[in-house]
Amino acid sequence: MPDGSELVAGRSAPSFSVGVVIELRHRILVGGFRQPVWSLGELAIQGESKHSSDGQILRQKTQIEKSDECERFLWTGLVLSFFKDGGESYWHTLVGEQQQIFVVCQEDEDDGLGPILVTADYDEAMAYQEADDTIFSCPMPPLVYQTLERFVLENYAPEQKKRRKRKQWHGDAGGDEPFAKRPRG
Repeated sequence: MPDGSELVAGRSAPSFSVGVVIELRHRILVGGFRQPVWSLGELAIQGESKHSSDGQILRQKTQIEKSDECERFLWTGLVLSFFKDGGESYWHTLVGEQQQIFVVCQEDEDDGLGPILVTADYDEAMAYQEADDTIFSCPMPPLVYQTLERFVLENYAPEQKKRRKRKQWHGDAGGDEPFAKRPRG
């Protein structure tokens, strides 16, 4: 009788279609100069993704608000996917104090700041931050948390910590002194 592992192994990793709202506000500096200040407005989970995660989905930007204080842009066509090799990072995300989703953004001359990746993998997000990309985070929605928890339970097992075996500091030839001279030859 099969134990079900074939079903889990053959199951594709879950993914969600995601919409991201990015806000632009301007800070007025000395001399009347305006400095752009970007922030994450909201993250909208639009349901389980029917798309593949091979990058075939096109991101689209739509301006949804424009006022003197703020401009808001909705980015669609993003996918939040889970991968088996991210198990350890997902596990740490789940057991940490704050379960978060990370939105990785890059600056573009035409579009301003726009999201390029949505992930639950803290290590992946920090790799982008080290490359000077902008990272926003928001609380993980309950549906994503439940799906990620199930995914981690099915695909990840923490490694058992192994005790190191102590090395013998002295052998029979060295006597009781750890730094005794040993005969050559």
